[in-house]
Amino acid sequence: MSRKNRTRVVDRFDMPTGTVIGAGFTIHAARLSGADNGSMRVDGNVIGNIDINGVLNLSDSGFIDGDVMADSARIAGRVLGNIQCKTALHLTGNAEVMGDVLTGTLIIDDGVVFHGLCQTINTPMVPTLTYSQ
Repeated sequence: MSRKNRTRVVDRFDMPTGTVIGAGFTIHAARLSGADNGSMRVDGNVIGNIDINGVLNLSDSGFIDGDVMADSARIAGRVLGNIQCKTALHLTGNAEVMGDVLTGTLIIDDGVVFHGLCQTINTPMVPTLTYSQ
């Protein structure tokens, strides 16, 4: 990925935070959802699924036990569940993800632990080579 494109992807994560789940808090919910173009920062624990139309920032102290659906996400903590991001997913720091990933763009930094399958969406398939004789 070129430096120009990488900068554009990282900019997707820089949005004002609308909802914060602070360190030391645990929320049990079947599904947490956010408003359009909202963003959420999780420093505490979420037991349940998260579905937002914005950016999810999971700090290194954050933990999610459930599936994540977001426009984009930056994960530095632990996720035990599947992650689906429409545009981009950035696994950073000491992130630990135990689940499958479906995203437009995936960035994985050194030190990340990822156990699962990954598929990118909106990318062209590699063409099959044919040989002529």
